[in-house]
Amino acid sequence: MNNHLKYKIGIIGLGVLGSGIANHILKQKINLYGYDISNKNIKNLDKNYFKLCSSPQDLFNKSDIVITCLPSEQSLIDISNKSTSEVLIIETSTLPLECKEIAKKNVLKNKASIVDSPLSGNRISALNGELSSYLSGKKSDKKIAKLILNLFCKKVTDVGSFGNGIVMKLIGNILNLVHNAVTAEVMLLGMKSGLSPKIIHEAISGTFSSSGVFENRGKLMINEDYSKEGMNFSIPLKDSKFITDLSRDKAVGIPIYQVALQYYYSAVAQGLKDKDASSVLKALEKNFNFKRPG
Repeated sequence: MNNHLKYKIGIIGLGVLGSGIANHILKQKINLYGYDISNKNIKNLDKNYFKLCSSPQDLFNKSDIVITCLPSEQSLIDISNKSTSEVLIIETSTLPLECKEIAKKNVLKNKASIVDSPLSGNRISALNGELSSYLSGKKSDKKIAKLILNLFCKKVTDVGSFGNGIVMKLIGNILNLVHNAVTAEVMLLGMKSGLSPKIIHEAISGTFSSSGVFENRGKLMINEDYSKEGMNFSIPLKDSKFITDLSRDKAVGIPIYQVALQYYYSAVAQGLKDKDASSVLKALEKNFNFKRPG
């Protein structure tokens, strides 16, 4: 038996990303407790191994390790107030550092433990166990947390003391958004110059000019496959406030990110909010008066 299986694992927050994480854990035939205020994503989880809890307190009482994947600052603060002693919380949400610090105080007051370990990737990555994690916190807690994170992450990086995780996640999100926006620019410029998007993607992929975003989101741009939602616009727009606040607090300008962000606003204004963020190309095509042949 692997070491991680001696722990009873729970997850609070079964939204787009959380349910993807749960799905991948369950595929490994590992028992998992879960709780969410909505039952929307629960019906597709393997009931042979998944046990739905009636409340956060119920889940905490049944679990040794609790993964939290939450949508808002208040939800994390509320959940952290309900934590019980001896539980280790692996906090994976993308929320401000100040909120994480409040949650840490609540958890420690309840004699529980917590690590800050935001995730990089989307639902598709979660379903395939290909997320990346930025793990931060107390050394002994991180050792245990890494065992659990390895169940659904392809890469777990120890980034030091508690709170470093969310800083790393936010600066990574800057790159994600900028790479996506510039991928759309490249695709549009190439298509308007007579190149097919497939040829553009094939020629650049695997070269020094490429990126993970170009290679993955670029595939969706080729086929205009924007309903295969890995991450829609609501999440990067939510995170943009946290990124801007961090930039202001540290007095570091991020003008390239802020310019790229304007394309996201344009996409949302054109009704693409619930499509994958790769559909920013569709918004640019409209902005710059381009219609694909055929």
